[in-house]
Amino acid sequence: MRIIASANQKGGCGKTTTAINLSSSLSIKGKRVLLIDFDPQAHATIGLNIKPSDLEKSIYDVITPKKNGVSGIGDILIPIKDNFDLAPSSLILTAVEQELSGMEGRENRLFEAIQQLKEEYDYDYVVIDCPPSIGHLCFNALRACDEVIIPIDMSLFSLRGVAKLIEIITLLKDKVGHDVKSRALITMYDRRTRYSRVVLEKVKAEFGDNVFDTVIRYNIRLRETADCGLPVGDYDKNAIGHEDYENLAEEIVNLETVGMHQNLNTLNVAQDILQKTEEYMKSPGIEQPISEMEEPSSYPLQSNYSKMVEVIATKSADSFNNDEDN
Repeated sequence: MRIIASANQKGGCGKTTTAINLSSSLSIKGKRVLLIDFDPQAHATIGLNIKPSDLEKSIYDVITPKKNGVSGIGDILIPIKDNFDLAPSSLILTAVEQELSGMEGRENRLFEAIQQLKEEYDYDYVVIDCPPSIGHLCFNALRACDEVIIPIDMSLFSLRGVAKLIEIITLLKDKVGHDVKSRALITMYDRRTRYSRVVLEKVKAEFGDNVFDTVIRYNIRLRETADCGLPVGDYDKNAIGHEDYENLAEEIVNLETVGMHQNLNTLNVAQDILQKTEEYMKSPGIEQPISEMEEPSSYPLQSNYSKMVEVIATKSADSFNNDEDN
């Protein structure tokens, strides 16, 4: 069983779109797939035509320390189609952040649930859609996964989200001893715009072999599918979005033999990305989209999240070490 998280601290970069359509494409290839919606916004759940308000149980009931009559992920599974199941989310998942605070082993809640799942179900892939924020949920997702796909849309602000995520991955390795392999995925790429081409060039220069060969091109069908509650291949099998995610699924299956690269996971890389995005934003001749220009252009070289990450990682490491001693 391969456990893959889709994560970026910047919202709107195609994280949930990737989680849904990669899961669907893997299932089409005959792989048995579980998609875990680990975001309180429940976009993956909604994107598969499930109303969170109609759910009696969700991933919250698996993760919460409270006894809600749910023994594991198997109790909340919703079949989507052949080879494709969903562990849904709902807004109440936001309560877990407070409930896990100060609790021993809090960083292992999702990890332990998936380990239990391995004994009951023969999934080939578990895909986790992460929340676009730092905290116990994100830390749980990264602790549970073996690999992380980092979607990067054609936005230099997305690179900054990558830098924050690398900090978490690095501290997870240093403090808890869990090494997560990572690779970047270019999304929403429009080769007609010079800005997209410039960002793509910078991403490839920074990440080298740590970027998927597959590029997810901008495709209106990918936006329309969210309204219809279908993966893009079920909505329009001729859409370029479907073709791109089919290619991504094939590339990931092929990576079973060669593995994912790991050299993204250093704080030096994170700080280097932050510094260089500042330089790119100030480079002459780059026409930035209006949405980018409206955001603050200054960003401290030391991530604002570093202290919070350090606290979460250190406390989690203490409980992890206590579990090991026991």
